[in-house]
Amino acid sequence: MANLCQEGIWPPGDGSRGRKFGMCPGRRAKLAGLMREESFMYRIPMIALSACVALLAAACGPTYPNCDNDENCHQGEYCVNGQCQACRDDNDCPAGQSCNAGRCDPIDGYCSSAADCPDGQECQGNRCVATQSMEMPMADETPSTPPPCSLSPVYFDFDADNLSSGTRDAIQANARCIQERGIARVHLTGYCDPRGTEEYNLALGDRRARNVKRFLVSLGVSRRSVSASSVGEEMATGTSESSWSRDRRVDFTER
Repeated sequence: MANLCQEGIWPPGDGSRGRKFGMCPGRRAKLAGLMREESFMYRIPMIALSACVALLAAACGPTYPNCDNDENCHQGEYCVNGQCQACRDDNDCPAGQSCNAGRCDPIDGYCSSAADCPDGQECQGNRCVATQSMEMPMADETPSTPPPCSLSPVYFDFDADNLSSGTRDAIQANARCIQERGIARVHLTGYCDPRGTEEYNLALGDRRARNVKRFLVSLGVSRRSVSASSVGEEMATGTSESSWSRDRRVDFTER
């Protein structure tokens, strides 16, 4: 049969199977082995090429400090907006520091206890603040004494000796002062502005002083402790209505 195959004659009984492949069975087996070996040798370079591509892809990641995620950064760093930074927010920083542009910076005036503060300060809310004194200010043991009251002049309208409501209020204030201070004697002097005759103004000033005295007595001031007189226009100093109004008065003088 071997000779027949060498001469190209198909061996008996091989039939169409031999003719289909165009060779003897031995040659077919040898050719199949060669084909399997060639396929295996082709797969080895492809596997190696795939591994190289994978390694290159891994080596082509972002260059530090650029990053895509925290894994591209050093230990203890965070990927923030594509950059490796020490912190995202204050929670990533140790106590006493705050996150500032990706850095953990010390907080000015931070404290955890009074030992961290200078003399005269205490730690409140992790801040050094001035110590508040608990001592109460000493009260003034000497009660303040109000200044003594004084007797003030009372004023009249032009060519009038009657007591207006404002004049009565001023006389009442003087009466209280006389009683509070225990003034023993008071003299009332009536004045006038320079308009009118001397005799008329002298009489007008007298009426003004006596009307004030009567009202004082009605307020409880002793009649014997009050005297009255008039100087008329003699002491007038005014030159106009605004200043003449200061001439029309009754002065109170302690005696």
